[in-house]
Amino acid sequence: MYNQPVIRTLTGQICSVEALARWQDPEMGLLSPYLFITVLEKNRLIHKLDLMILENICYTYNEMREKGLPLHPFSINLSRLDFNEMDMLKAISDILEKYNVPSTAIHIEITESVMLDNTAYFRRIFDSFHEAGFAIFMDDFGSGYSSLNVLKDYSFDVLKIDMRFLSDIGMRSKKILSSVVNMAKAIGIHTLAEGVETREQILFLRTIGCEMLQGYYYSKPMSSEMYIDYLTNSSITVEKRSESDYWDTIGKVNFLSPDPFNEISSDDFPIDDTSILRESPTALALVEIDGKKVKFQYANRAYLDEIKKLGYNSTREMEEAIESMPVVYFQNINEQIEMSLKTGKLIKKDHFANAVYFTYSTKCIAKTDNKYMLAASIKTFDPARTANREQMFEKYSRILIDTYDHITIIDHENNRIITRLYSKIGFNNEYLTMPLDKARILFAQNEVIESERERFIKFTDIDFVKKHIEKAENPIIQQPFHIKNQDGKFILRDLRIIRTTVEDGERFLFVIQSMSPAAQKKALEALEETSDMFN
Repeated sequence: MYNQPVIRTLTGQICSVEALARWQDPEMGLLSPYLFITVLEKNRLIHKLDLMILENICYTYNEMREKGLPLHPFSINLSRLDFNEMDMLKAISDILEKYNVPSTAIHIEITESVMLDNTAYFRRIFDSFHEAGFAIFMDDFGSGYSSLNVLKDYSFDVLKIDMRFLSDIGMRSKKILSSVVNMAKAIGIHTLAEGVETREQILFLRTIGCEMLQGYYYSKPMSSEMYIDYLTNSSITVEKRSESDYWDTIGKVNFLSPDPFNEISSDDFPIDDTSILRESPTALALVEIDGKKVKFQYANRAYLDEIKKLGYNSTREMEEAIESMPVVYFQNINEQIEMSLKTGKLIKKDHFANAVYFTYSTKCIAKTDNKYMLAASIKTFDPARTANREQMFEKYSRILIDTYDHITIIDHENNRIITRLYSKIGFNNEYLTMPLDKARILFAQNEVIESERERFIKFTDIDFVKKHIEKAENPIIQQPFHIKNQDGKFILRDLRIIRTTVEDGERFLFVIQSMSPAAQKKALEALEETSDMFN
């Protein structure tokens, strides 16, 4: 038995290994299976070779387990004639039981020629293997004329694309490979390209979303002894078994679909059912959230073009910015991501950063332990549209000013009032010249009715504000207060403190709004019901 690793495209880790048969002849040296497989098949001996390879797999698996090496699945090739000679499921299961190896550690590879005849018979066999916990790979896709019929008639877990049937990686080959990967993902089958030999092939296969790679670029087939030494001393790592389902789920994402987040059914799917997601080459990224660490596992060219408009030349620059800047700088996006992780739904929000308006779309597509994978799409507004948007902001900001009686910007970290944006109540300017903690106490004495001054001081305490904003998961808290008008009368008004995030950190808006008599009555009733807010 010789072993050739299969590499997960996104991580560069070993996710499985194909077990291959080689004949070490004392005179002719190492013989390729092409020289002896047909002879064994002709003489109805191929099942003995295949079961011998399986025993070798079990031996190697247990040796890896004894040495404390990370375990992974092995795949074994079965011949059409194997099924004529015996009950292969029982024979395989007996060997695995003998060596205490789980069925999930074995993948069954079958070429399309196995299934040319007797469709119903082989469909029953495949169903039995699936029920027993085995994954089934369709090997050498593209090498025969009946491949599409086979895909229609049978349920496969993985489609192995034979790169050798494409003599080069020119434009024609790229179109064929893209179509195959797109088709496989559309019907829910994972993709593996074998025979990968060049860096150019790898970059292209990664771009189109092919999930797994196998070939001489990574490693030639090795004897079990050489492979165990390779695992022990090589810098390459093996995928954690606990994360295999996580990466398989992410692998269902279709990078070539024309619609970034086309859910083919309703939103009533369970949170962890991410198979409904289909993604697009237009500004698409896969972003992994591991605790507080953010890592881009994939970003297509369109996504890179979009983030350049935000001032980032690469996803690495963006990762470094997220790592080095205060969380508050990305507060709005962080809140969107939290909502994505919590609900499992597609979340779209508009943002403004580095003088650029953009819409960000996020959806949690997989999770394991405390790691999450987000599919993310970004769309910036072009300069002409942005200019128009700014004009509209200016136009409608006047309506906002007309809505409120007073707007002040507070910098709580530096204990100051930055500026008074607008006021038609006529407060004294001296509040702007003193520290925030003194200003709010003086404001209470001068502008708030005596019976409500203590409540006002508690309400405007920043620690109190933050606590209740986080508790309510709402960036706004509000209470009614009787505020002195310019004629000296105390009028019941709605007071709001709004948390917002700007480029230089977290700020709060102190906003006062007039109330109708009916609204005043309701506000006082609501205040009585929520009086424990200050206890």
